[in-house]
Amino acid sequence: MGSFFSQLCRCDEEGRSGRNQHEEIPPHRSVLRVKEEELKEANQRLTGMKSFYKQELESVQRQKEEEIKSVQLRFHEKESHLRQELHREKSALKQKEEELKAVQDRCAEMVSLSNNKLNKERSALKQKEEELKAVQDRYDEMDSLSKKERHKDRSALKQKEEELKAVQDRLAADVAVSIKAADPESINNPVSKTRLTEMYDRLKLLQWPQIKDDLKATEMNPQSAQALLQKTFEDATEEMKKKKKQIEEAFGLTDSNSGPQKVKEYRQLTIQNLQMALYHSTKEDLLQTHVPEHGGQYSKDVMVTLRPLTSECFWLGCLMALNNPPLQPDWKNLAPGMDPWDIFPRDIKPSSAM
Repeated sequence: MGSFFSQLCRCDEEGRSGRNQHEEIPPHRSVLRVKEEELKEANQRLTGMKSFYKQELESVQRQKEEEIKSVQLRFHEKESHLRQELHREKSALKQKEEELKAVQDRCAEMVSLSNNKLNKERSALKQKEEELKAVQDRYDEMDSLSKKERHKDRSALKQKEEELKAVQDRLAADVAVSIKAADPESINNPVSKTRLTEMYDRLKLLQWPQIKDDLKATEMNPQSAQALLQKTFEDATEEMKKKKKQIEEAFGLTDSNSGPQKVKEYRQLTIQNLQMALYHSTKEDLLQTHVPEHGGQYSKDVMVTLRPLTSECFWLGCLMALNNPPLQPDWKNLAPGMDPWDIFPRDIKPSSAM
């Protein structure tokens, strides 16, 4: 624009200079010619100015169009960028909404689980309270029964003490008789009647109480246990009858009272040696050898519990059957005590001659 005004000023100066030159024309020239020339010059200047203005206008228009294009390009770029940002924002917003929904779903699920757990805990607590009340009721009932049981236990203990005292008195009397008779062999004999009585009392008072508590947890009842143990002693007696019969046959005797005195003495000595051999034998093997299926009608768990006791009973029954005279528990005079599991007779007695 500055160059445009500079050219415009130059044209104006040139016009004024031309007028000055015409003013020097002699007055006799025609005024019309002067005006025509001035008009022509003015038209030329106007044409130049139009051309100049047109060029400037085109230049300005091109510049503005370029600026508009540039602005439009930047606008499109900005619009594209904004669209991309908007798309990313929408995607991020959608993702956040999905995450929020997932969190809400988890929260709802947790609330539901928490309510279920709370209900279960309440039910469990209520059940525990009911169980506690039931336990308290049972405890009160057991406390009442316990007082009765303690009374029974004291009575049973008193009875056991009396039995033990009777055993001790009997043993003391047997020892006194042995000492008085001055029979060292009877005192030192491990299978004498006194020692057999001691072994029976130990079986009844010490071994049996330890086993009967385990049997109470099985299907066996006191009557079945008594029948089994009684049969064990009877099986031992029958087995020793066979052995004594074989010995009599080996000595050529028809019974224990026949034959010369020396033969009878050696027969009895043979029986005593058999008794000592059995005394030193393995109890379990002895029962297994002579009565392999003993107690087979009972369950395996019951027999595992009873096996040590039945082995002991069979072993002791064999020793008692070989005594002179033979001995056996007094099953006929079994007095029932306060405890139904007290199934052993109080005493042993001589049996019929074998």
